[in-house]
Amino acid sequence: MTPQQIEQAADALVAARRGQPIPELPEALRPQSRADAFAIQDAVMAKLGEKPGGWKVGALPDGSAFVAPVFASAVKPSPAAMPARGFKVIGIECEIGFRLNKALPARPQPYTRDEVLAAVAMHPTIEIVDSRYAEFQSLDRLQVLADNFSNGGLVYGAAASGWEGADLAHPPIAVTVDGKPFADCTGLRAGNPVDLLVTAVNEVRDRGGMAAGTFVTTGTHTGMVFTEPGATIRADYGRFGTVEVSFPV
Repeated sequence: MTPQQIEQAADALVAARRGQPIPELPEALRPQSRADAFAIQDAVMAKLGEKPGGWKVGALPDGSAFVAPVFASAVKPSPAAMPARGFKVIGIECEIGFRLNKALPARPQPYTRDEVLAAVAMHPTIEIVDSRYAEFQSLDRLQVLADNFSNGGLVYGAAASGWEGADLAHPPIAVTVDGKPFADCTGLRAGNPVDLLVTAVNEVRDRGGMAAGTFVTTGTHTGMVFTEPGATIRADYGRFGTVEVSFPV
C-alpha cells in the first residue's frame, strides 16, 4: 500500500469509530500484508492522539504472528465500569495478561525468554471485543488486523503470585454475568501464554518497543461471547485472582 492509501484507510476506520460501523474497507484501501495492517494501526493511533497501553497477540491463518494495540485510554483496573454507549458490540474474552514492570525498548536483537520474564508480572484480564466493521467475523483477517483485531478495551485484576512454572494455558476460569454462569473455560488454543508474550515483545521491537506499564494479553481461554448493555461480567481465575467489568447504560 502507498502512504496515501494507508492514510485513507485509517481515515475510514477513525470515521467508523466516531460514527457508524462500515461494511469493510474500500477495495483499494484493504491491507495486503501484515506490514500494511500494522501501518494502518499506527496511523489510526496517530489520528486519534492515542498510544498503546497494551498489545494483543495471536496468529493469522498462515501461522504468522500478529500484534495489535490496545489504546491506553481503554486499559482499566478492575472493577471497571465502561459505558455501553462507547461500544458497537460488547464481546468478552478472558485472557492471561502480563504487565511490564520495566521498559523493553526498541533494539536490533530479539529479547530472550528470560529477559522478558524478568520484566513482567502476570494479571488476570478481560479483553472487551468491539469492531468498527458491521460484520467483522466474516471479513478477511488483514482487514480485522488493521482495526486492532477487534479490540475495544482491556480490564486487569491485581498481579498474581506464584504463577511462574504454572500451566497458564489451562487456568481454572469461572465466568459469570450478573452472578449467573456465562462462558466455558476451554483453555488457550493459540499456544502458551509465555511464548506468546515473548513473541509480542519481539514483534513490537521495531515499532518503538514497550514502555513500562504496558500490558500484553495472550488470547482467549473462553472463546468470544457477547453480552448486553447493563451487564456485569466477573471472571474468577482461582488462585490467580479475579477481574470484573460492568457496562452501564
